[in-house]
Amino acid sequence: MEAVNQEARPFQFGAFELDPHSGELRKHGIRLKLQPQPLQILSMLLERPGEAVTREEIQKRLWPDNTYVDFENAINSAVRKLRDALGDIAENPRFIETLSRRGYRFIYPLPGARRALPVTPPKASREQHRIGWAALSVCVGLAATVGLWIANSGNEATAPPAVPVPLTSYPGYQLFPTFSPEGTRVAFSWDEPGKRPSSIYVKMIGPGEPVRLTTSPNWDFAPAWSPDGRSIAFLRALDDYRASVMVIPAMGGQERKLTRIAFNTFDAVMHWRLNVPPPYLAWSADGKWLLAVDGDTPDYNETYHIIRISTETGGKRPLTAPPGTTSGDGSLALSPDGKTLAFTRTLTSSVSDIYVVPLSRELLPTGNPQQVTFDRKEIDGLAWTEDGRALVFPSTRGTRLELWRVPAKPLGKPVRLTVTGDDPVDVQISPQGHRLIYSPVFENTNIWRVSLRGGQTGQATNLIPSTRSEFHPRYSPDGRRIAFEAPTGVNSGFSASEAIWVANSNGSNPVQLTSFGNAWAGSPRWSPDGQKIAFDCNAAGNWDIYVINSEGGKPVRLTMSLADDTKPSWSRDGKRIYFSSNRTGTFQIWKIPAGGGKGSQLTKNGGMVAFESTDGGSLYYSAGADLWRIPVSGGSATRILECPVVTPFAPAKHGIYFLDRRDAHLKLLDLKTHAIKTIAPVAGQVRDEISISPDEQWMVYEKTNYAGSELMLVENFR
Repeated sequence: MEAVNQEARPFQFGAFELDPHSGELRKHGIRLKLQPQPLQILSMLLERPGEAVTREEIQKRLWPDNTYVDFENAINSAVRKLRDALGDIAENPRFIETLSRRGYRFIYPLPGARRALPVTPPKASREQHRIGWAALSVCVGLAATVGLWIANSGNEATAPPAVPVPLTSYPGYQLFPTFSPEGTRVAFSWDEPGKRPSSIYVKMIGPGEPVRLTTSPNWDFAPAWSPDGRSIAFLRALDDYRASVMVIPAMGGQERKLTRIAFNTFDAVMHWRLNVPPPYLAWSADGKWLLAVDGDTPDYNETYHIIRISTETGGKRPLTAPPGTTSGDGSLALSPDGKTLAFTRTLTSSVSDIYVVPLSRELLPTGNPQQVTFDRKEIDGLAWTEDGRALVFPSTRGTRLELWRVPAKPLGKPVRLTVTGDDPVDVQISPQGHRLIYSPVFENTNIWRVSLRGGQTGQATNLIPSTRSEFHPRYSPDGRRIAFEAPTGVNSGFSASEAIWVANSNGSNPVQLTSFGNAWAGSPRWSPDGQKIAFDCNAAGNWDIYVINSEGGKPVRLTMSLADDTKPSWSRDGKRIYFSSNRTGTFQIWKIPAGGGKGSQLTKNGGMVAFESTDGGSLYYSAGADLWRIPVSGGSATRILECPVVTPFAPAKHGIYFLDRRDAHLKLLDLKTHAIKTIAPVAGQVRDEISISPDEQWMVYEKTNYAGSELMLVENFR
């Protein structure tokens, strides 16, 4: 009976859990829709982890002897659906490995998985022992030589995968972990549902509840532990674009404010991707200085640079001077001996590289920053190894977000680590104790539709319910279709690529329109005649504007600037495309002929999203949190709506629709009377775009169905 109970226990691997009894597959507790055949194949693989499961065995289990189907295609289809649900990739598998012409094998380590017992060989003669030991000596020598060659050549690590285990699994977001000096405690920020704002907590490694340190009515985040273990520095949000650098005793007590910095706290507290990745604070070895990131202006256009802060006086001094065309410097990581600073320089959105610079005892640069990586890929954190020889960072250098190691000097070759787990962002390594921690974010954002008229006003439905996240929906001019952005694989985590999709207006028949490989394409916008779609894409390294036929075909690149060109939209006559660009160092609204050509700048006070009015006479755009209007023919800009936070908007025949985040309602601004009318409630966490149907009967928008993060711990990390 005990053996039967053991077999019936759920299988847990990464963020997934399969219950063999109920036949349910869940990710972060959310049930995934998956057909019976893929589920049965997953059960077979989990029952024999690390072993080959042949296609013949799958055929016998899934189909009785008297069943007549195309087994080869049926198995291929079932495995493909299974991989889609797991977010797995056949060419670079994390869970299911294909054994050519044989079958499949489950390669992700399972806690408590049984291993096959070794077969006891027959006793050998003395001569056989002598020959065997000689052969073994040769093999050991060859293995050592090959191992040394692999280590020196920078090939991928071949050690058994390190298995992360949850340190926290509380509701909400646990983010920005930092180790105590001895590596036995972790400080982090926790945003509990219904208990906002986020606060700083400390938890011991192992069982036990975390201890809350801060109780401010403001958002507290991004803690950093002092080298002596007595203090924790952190950031406290003051408003959307400013934060205070604070220090509190590690055991709790009186807080102390050091200084104020420019920082995009709005994106931080909304758990959106920031302009530069964390960490944002780092202590000197003697505790006299703090390094921090500071923006040059307190708004969304800031370029971050690294500053040194005195922990006694709060005095600030700049350390780095990134080019104004970049988002700046982040991911502060001081070497264990305190003599070298590693950081990331974000060149364009989601594109960064790693730099190192030597420091004096006073924590000032003694040379120029030297570039360590040259990939121009997404990087989501940075940490030194305990010995100070290498850097570990999460990156989408491959087909998904994974951990990599690179020597802390120029011309080193990054090596993929064998740490397994989902989306390892916010990575940190303990100064002692051989531990690594990270904070994977899980999220599912889908496209929803809400009725704006009649008796069903305010009723919302999920148009494309799936494990994939979809973003940036946009109605076609005739209202029959929607274009949107979604990953090329069906998963809800970080992906190295996203594509433009088109579906019917009711969400049916979604079709992938673009395919750029390991690149992102998003923000689709229909031309007035519905024949083309403009979008932004980073296939060339930076973001550019592209156009593709709405029925498919080869995309055409319109902009060739080395800066970021994003968020396109069409003029009403289809002759121009507007977009946002940081060519001048700050994001402004530009325009370009629809067939390509030289661009010209329209705004001077900033600009991120722009749409022409229905009569083609005005251009409405967002700058900061506010909405502005400028004549298409040129002239002065006028603020038409002052907003406390960034506001999604959409011009229409009857005015400007906008989402008021304060009371979660869609509202309509009458441009003639300036009156504001409440249209419908919009429940849930709406992200950054809305689209109104041409008849103004519906709105589609992106809504986060569930989201959160937890802290994952890796022991014996070497």
